[in-house]
Amino acid sequence: MQALSPAIEVYPVHHLPILKAYADQLGLVSLINHYVPTAMGVDAGTVVLAMVWETLSGRSPLYRLEEFFAQQDTELRVGQAVPPQAFNDDTAGRVLDRLYDLGTMRLFTACAVRAAMRFGLERRSVHFDTTSRSVWGDSQCAETQALPLQVPYG
Repeated sequence: MQALSPAIEVYPVHHLPILKAYADQLGLVSLINHYVPTAMGVDAGTVVLAMVWETLSGRSPLYRLEEFFAQQDTELRVGQAVPPQAFNDDTAGRVLDRLYDLGTMRLFTACAVRAAMRFGLERRSVHFDTTSRSVWGDSQCAETQALPLQVPYG
């Protein structure tokens, strides 16, 4: 009598393995862990990477991170087998608090510098715009236009 093979788990992956390769090339998890060391069961870099995947997969609230990963292959998504309960809202909240304490712009800058170095990005002119708008219209390269006046939204 022939033994039955184990059940095969199937998950939709779409474009996310490509994004995982970019995150790996960037060293996103290790970079975040360098700036935000924790003693939690799951490291801050893995939690942030999980938040990125969840956001890119449909943009549901962060308190549903655990629910999202109940239907995902965590080893494929974050590089290690992690139970969905590790991504509960308490864990996500603690990581977000640590990121806030560090300063998110400091971490964003570290990620941007690493990306520029690893991927050979052009750095002669840089534009950074979050919640402000230019009163002069669309921004252009520094060689052709003076820096626009930025007015924060009030």
